[in-house]
Amino acid sequence: MASGSLTPLGAPSVADVAPLPESTPPPEAAGGAEDEVILSIKDLRTYFYTYDGVVKALDGVTFQIRRGETTGLVGETGCGKSVTAFSVTRLIADPPGRIMSGKILFDGADLLWRLSTEAKYLTKPNTPRVKVRHYYRRIKQADNRMTAIRGRRIAMIFQEPTQAMNPVFSISNQLSEVLLLHRGSQIIDEMLAATPDGPAVGAAIDDVVAATARRQREELIAAARRLGEATGSQSFGTEAYHTARAAAPGADDLRPRLVRALHRLRLGGGQRRYLAHRRRLLELRNRLADVYIEEMRSGSLRNADRRRIQRKILFERYRHFYYALWGIRSRIQHPINTETFWRTVRLLEGVSIANPAQVARGYPHELSGGMLQRVMIAMALSSEPDVLIADEPTTALDVTIQAQILELMRDLKHRVGTSVLLITHDLAVIAEVADRVCVMYAGQIVEQGRVQDVFRNPLHPYSQGLLASIPRFDQPDKELQSIPGSVPNLITPPSGCRFHPRCPHAMPICKGERPPTTVEGPEHTVACYLYTGPVAPE
Repeated sequence: MASGSLTPLGAPSVADVAPLPESTPPPEAAGGAEDEVILSIKDLRTYFYTYDGVVKALDGVTFQIRRGETTGLVGETGCGKSVTAFSVTRLIADPPGRIMSGKILFDGADLLWRLSTEAKYLTKPNTPRVKVRHYYRRIKQADNRMTAIRGRRIAMIFQEPTQAMNPVFSISNQLSEVLLLHRGSQIIDEMLAATPDGPAVGAAIDDVVAATARRQREELIAAARRLGEATGSQSFGTEAYHTARAAAPGADDLRPRLVRALHRLRLGGGQRRYLAHRRRLLELRNRLADVYIEEMRSGSLRNADRRRIQRKILFERYRHFYYALWGIRSRIQHPINTETFWRTVRLLEGVSIANPAQVARGYPHELSGGMLQRVMIAMALSSEPDVLIADEPTTALDVTIQAQILELMRDLKHRVGTSVLLITHDLAVIAEVADRVCVMYAGQIVEQGRVQDVFRNPLHPYSQGLLASIPRFDQPDKELQSIPGSVPNLITPPSGCRFHPRCPHAMPICKGERPPTTVEGPEHTVACYLYTGPVAPE
């Protein structure tokens, strides 16, 4: 319940990257079975249309994420890692950005289905500019289909939390919206099943009061947890814990305050009918989301099914319009608002935020960058998604909090089976938590494979340069090396291999055509003319 319940891992340091210990067991080979792939990206191309020209941010990106595995995506700033994450969730701002082609298959559903019908591109002669004609009705349809995927199935931790949080709403309001959208049915069922008048509730309240008087924190945590179990509402246990901590030692009004707080669990007839109404709406929206996913999976529109469910949603809302009337709304919604508030406090406790109840009542501008990042992580983890895209999740956090966040992500992977796409510059984090790694340069994947293979035997000169720039604990006197130059301008990228201007092994053939991706080991591929293995299948 409290933040101290997390057991942090040993904080990974840069010096621990190489060599990997021989005793580290390699991950089980996936065997390439299609049913083990949860997210498949094939020949993805994302361009940005600017006044200076077309920026080819992603130019033929291909990789896969398997179920229950963590895939790392590494590379320098400007290589297209974040653009890859935004392309998967279709959050590229259009204009100026646009996904041009490719396939993004999530559990058999093509997230780019009907992409070619959403816009038409007209090139102007003797100029690099392109005129784009948008078909906004089709773009809106695609955005509606993606609402069935975002959050519930694919969640994302953004690199810039200040741009992802709404400054007008409090932290609890924004976290509560996520909880109600993706876990609302479960929350309502638990509220309806709560037993505030059970025989063990009074004794549990006495234990909380006694632990508060003795000022024993661990005893108070255990007593509050027992109170939550007695009432059938763990959120009430959280409320009791924070109420007791805020009370003065020996305060006589603590027990009456806890008894009064129990009233929110005693639902009236109108409140129960409102909860049943909210549950029917959530079930209809889930059915509509399933129709959208089936459309992307089968490749055919299901207009009749979609419109029938949409009519039912409108009928359900207009049939109970009085729940939104002033004077009724606040009273009828009070139990669920209080329930979701204390659930958000529990989420904030899980990411080690101090004073979580106070933070939940606050607004984004009142928090530091690191605390906002932890709020974003709590928001992404709350829906327990199938795929979690973590874009630099621990950059703004100190080392101890980094270890706890990585442990939370690892626990979600083992408990729920969530697959993780981890985007980071820290190769030590990749070595600690990832199963596979993809090395990206200038909008292309240049090498990918299992972490043990890539770190012990990096093949591409760019991968070798990244690892050579990191200190090694087994070679303390080693002189660190840097990669000369910088990432090229993607409006006019180099011909052939995009790394050849910075490569110490560049050959004349590297300036001609893009090198093919060849297989150099089990699940280990590289795009470089230095290797002549069999060409990797598409």
